[in-house]
Amino acid sequence: MQFILVVILVLFTLAAAAEEAVAAEAVLPQAKPGCTYRCGNLTIPYPFGIGPDCYMTKDFSVRCNTSTKPLTAMWDASPIAINNIYLAEGEMQIAQYVAYDCYDSQGWTNSSEPWLAVPPFTISHTRNKFIAIGCDAYALFRGYRADEERYVTGCMSICDNLDSVEQSCSGVGCCQTDIPRGLKNYTVRLDSYYNHTYILDFNPCSYAFIVEEGKFTFSPNTSFKDLSNTEKLPTILNWEIGEGPCDEAQKKYDYACKANSKCVNRNITDELSGYICHCQPGYQGNPYLLDGCQDIDECKVSKPCTNGRCENSPGSYSCLCDKGYRSNGTNNQSCIKEVPKNIQSPRSCSCLLYH
Repeated sequence: MQFILVVILVLFTLAAAAEEAVAAEAVLPQAKPGCTYRCGNLTIPYPFGIGPDCYMTKDFSVRCNTSTKPLTAMWDASPIAINNIYLAEGEMQIAQYVAYDCYDSQGWTNSSEPWLAVPPFTISHTRNKFIAIGCDAYALFRGYRADEERYVTGCMSICDNLDSVEQSCSGVGCCQTDIPRGLKNYTVRLDSYYNHTYILDFNPCSYAFIVEEGKFTFSPNTSFKDLSNTEKLPTILNWEIGEGPCDEAQKKYDYACKANSKCVNRNITDELSGYICHCQPGYQGNPYLLDGCQDIDECKVSKPCTNGRCENSPGSYSCLCDKGYRSNGTNNQSCIKEVPKNIQSPRSCSCLLYH
């Protein structure tokens, strides 16, 4: 019995090792050949790249700051740190400064007005929120949209004590508002109505920031203290390829979507339109690289053909059903049990009627 258990364990270990080997072989390239694809813990997928001839255009240039631990990816020559790049979504997560406005009992103030300029990228209006924290605060952010239209908005938050602050960000101790579409730069400004005179003992500082939705949760018990030690928070930017929609881009020599990929329109505003690329269904990888979209072998990855043998094909697969089973009749991608023809349905009846 012990010998059988040992054999089973060995076979299981070998199978797991084989699966890991297949997974390792399935790792697809993300950068152009010969280019560095990592900076610290961050993968840099093309059209982004580190160094000459490794990015699509200068807008996608990334610099790896080797003076930090861990290494930090920086957007081109700017001081903007990149946390993540989302290829399929056409998004980039950066770390952006928190604005603060602080007072003390002697009348001294200490404040900041962080700004951000990201053209030709834009600040995502669907993935970010503008939030202000404080009991004597009004916060504004102003900037320009993609069509050079000036934009100013903000919110205010007033409260007398922490007991009156609500648990949610609903205007008492914390307020929030949406981001306009197509915003390409902004400056955050914080100010006070009463110089925090009546609330210095529990709220000497106010804070304001644009943050990725879901990455900050307000709590009257912890947020005031936590923000005093927080320099930056994550913000999502939109990026896209070129100018004009897919039907125009496909006619140009620099069309970016390679084999086995498709073009997806990326309309941030009516005035700002471009596109991103996705691998076709049944393919995976980087659609901006030559042969970057590779066939997914569904037979190995998901083993979809219960009661049948799986046959992979470019971009798809089919199931050859076992005896007693048949195709589902739509896409040959599953097998269902056959019903013998000589068995009548319970609801049907072949009857002779006698009068």
